[in-house]
Amino acid sequence: MNKDLKIRTKTFLRTLILLFVMHFSAFVKGQNSPGKDYIISAQGHYGYIISHRNNMSHLIKGHIYGAELNYIFRTNGKKPWQQYYKFPEFGVCALHLYLANPEQLGNMEALYPYTNIRLNKSRRSWKLNLRLGVGLAVVTKPFDRRTNYKNNAIGSYLNGFVNIRLAYAFMLSKSWRLDAGLGLTHASNGAIATPNLGLNLATVNLGIGYVIGNKDLVYKKDTIERFKNKWVPVVIGVVGLREMEQPDGPKYLAFGAQLNVYRTLNRKNRLGLGMEVRYNNATRRLYEDDSIYNSTFKDIGTVGTKLCYEFVFNRVALPVEFGYYLHKKQGSYGMMFHRVGLRYSVTKRVIANVTLLTHWARADYFEWGIGYVL
Repeated sequence: MNKDLKIRTKTFLRTLILLFVMHFSAFVKGQNSPGKDYIISAQGHYGYIISHRNNMSHLIKGHIYGAELNYIFRTNGKKPWQQYYKFPEFGVCALHLYLANPEQLGNMEALYPYTNIRLNKSRRSWKLNLRLGVGLAVVTKPFDRRTNYKNNAIGSYLNGFVNIRLAYAFMLSKSWRLDAGLGLTHASNGAIATPNLGLNLATVNLGIGYVIGNKDLVYKKDTIERFKNKWVPVVIGVVGLREMEQPDGPKYLAFGAQLNVYRTLNRKNRLGLGMEVRYNNATRRLYEDDSIYNSTFKDIGTVGTKLCYEFVFNRVALPVEFGYYLHKKQGSYGMMFHRVGLRYSVTKRVIANVTLLTHWARADYFEWGIGYVL
């Protein structure tokens, strides 16, 4: 591994560790007596790689398969927010996937925390859950200009990892339960190292879990205080690092400021509008390559407006944003932008932010920063 690749890997690792710690600390604080009430679950996977770009179809050689091991905490409603979300579960998953292309992709090894949010009524013996997980993944055969130049999907060993799954759990007895599901997985590095088309995977899973500790879980139910709707303005400052399209090229700093105003609809959802200003040094380089004139901040900077949504889970918020550029002189990527990610309330006022800026299905770069509730 050359010196530049080591620097890239360390920088990206710090970003992903921050994301991992934010998500992991959220569920550790929320879970109830983990040493007395948890489940060990082993599951198998079978599926395929989604060819979301025509120029990556050569990487798909067949169906993928693998296995995962889960350590799952259960909640019983001891804290009011656990009752709001119908007694959710929190877990840590170790995942291994064979990608059906050992020469150009190798395997995927992932470690990530996740949340099981119950969708059906809590009194039933079976559960329909929405599983949301964010963590780290290693792809063992990334792009290499000499030995693996056909891999145009993944440019780094270490990558960000996102899993969304519709999960079903049925208690076979007080000790055993059946786990099944259908999920989507994404792995990429946010353009810190190119190429970075990313891997999108669709899999079905089936397995079995064993309850350790408390086998007679009793759910606590209290009278929940009525929720009050309110407006929440938030200021967020972010920075990012981006590599140009050519692999092993220089890195460029990007930064921005956002003002979002949310209307809290209930304890789980809030909707709002926002404005943001960004400056990307990679855009400056593109502009200078296409022009004989010296670029100014007005030439490179962008101004955008956006529709904001956040799913709120205790201290964790999962944002989804759709935006339009009001000012943008450099024409690459079009006039629409999007954002997904994770925000964690460190205090009532301070927010830690890790988000991915995209233009439709094209990832631009990871943003990390700090926000403040006004």
